[in-house]
Amino acid sequence: MNKIKLTFYDNESHGYIKISKYDLQGLGIDASQFSNYSYYNNDNACLYLEEDCDATKLIKLLKNKGYEVSFNNEFVNHDYFNDSEFIRLNN
Repeated sequence: MNKIKLTFYDNESHGYIKISKYDLQGLGIDASQFSNYSYYNNDNACLYLEEDCDATKLIKLLKNKGYEVSFNNEFVNHDYFNDSEFIRLNN
């Protein structure tokens, strides 16, 4: 089984899983299937997938592709995703 370690961001009210758009492409996962509850950061080309719907979808997709998923936890301020470099997905 392949292993993948992702970063889980906790902003005091929600959690988000960070993954590079290039990793998604390499895994054959289309970013357009994730909701506008998640974010994209143009500066680092990463998606931040909201825990309740998109992050669980990503984990399921990865497990179906034979990956064992683990996490690093990162705690950030509640307004972390309000910075201008973060845009909502699929707006």
